[in-house]
Amino acid sequence: MRISRIAILLFVVSLVTCVQGRAQAAPTAAGSLSAWAGPTNWTKIKPVEIDNIVFANVPLIANPSANPDPGTPGGIRKPVPNSGKPGTKDLHVDVYQMPSAKPTPVVVQLHGGGWIRGDRPSSYNTFRALLAGGMSVVAVEYRNAKDAPAPAALQDVRCAMAWVKKNAKKYNFDTNRVVMYGGSAGGHLALMGAYAPTSYNPPGCTDQPHVAAVLDFYGDTNLERQLTEAAGADSVHQWLAMDLPLPSVGATADGKPAPKRWPEPDAKMLARARELSPVTYVKLGIAPTFIVNGDMDHPARHAELKKDLDAAGVPDGQYIVVGGGHGNFPKQEADKAMLLCLEFLQAQGVLK
Repeated sequence: MRISRIAILLFVVSLVTCVQGRAQAAPTAAGSLSAWAGPTNWTKIKPVEIDNIVFANVPLIANPSANPDPGTPGGIRKPVPNSGKPGTKDLHVDVYQMPSAKPTPVVVQLHGGGWIRGDRPSSYNTFRALLAGGMSVVAVEYRNAKDAPAPAALQDVRCAMAWVKKNAKKYNFDTNRVVMYGGSAGGHLALMGAYAPTSYNPPGCTDQPHVAAVLDFYGDTNLERQLTEAAGADSVHQWLAMDLPLPSVGATADGKPAPKRWPEPDAKMLARARELSPVTYVKLGIAPTFIVNGDMDHPARHAELKKDLDAAGVPDGQYIVVGGGHGNFPKQEADKAMLLCLEFLQAQGVLK
């Protein structure tokens, strides 16, 4: 009887010890979550930064449709002197390299600005989350409309992508895990960089990396549709460069300059717009795509891309910011969008 009681006591002690051990193991499991899962960790990231690397010298092409002085957004990289001949323009990349013993995924970041203005951001604040995911980032300069009409910006993006592949060993990039990422016009170019046919690859830029995913933040998806709608048509006209604005009609009632007016797009322009629209190239086999947009920012345009991706069987996701406009989301929403992007990239095998 005494032996039985001792055996029972030992069993109970053993059981309690086992339960305590599992309870203590729980924080370890939680602690093993990826660093990118907590936005508070994003501010601790400090990549190795190399700025203003010339990846191409390209011709400036006259574009009478474009505004020669579209304004300069804040928070962008300051221009540096051109090293090429007059009538040319150096194009630069900024590399934010995450130290790693193994090659890292690499994000090709493309700025917005309606194809008419803007440049690389002056810091990595807006994509800290991607760096926290262990991905290096290459921020790309491309020709705006005043520098050259379409499809120059897309061709510049394809050359930057070729540069990433060519310099993969130097910067420890994994060219099988390339992510295209951009907002607004940059979102459009990210989609086109991934989706468009090889005919948009300029000479010398034909060796392209594998695009593993696209992060499309409120990018323009259907330029043909955009030309026939009031919002956003002006910048499309300027970039396509197939017509000229109509004479000014003066000022608005509050004294501000009246918006530019353009002729109705003809069949040739609409066809050109289709050729430069991401929705034209949706098919099974293109890169998995995650869409972020506000529900106040022409939601039908983004819904069209999502519907097409679903119909083609392309892995995709979408986060719609309630009350959100064309970017400038509240920090909580912006962080949530980035976290969902990282989870999507993990699901696609980009993050391991």
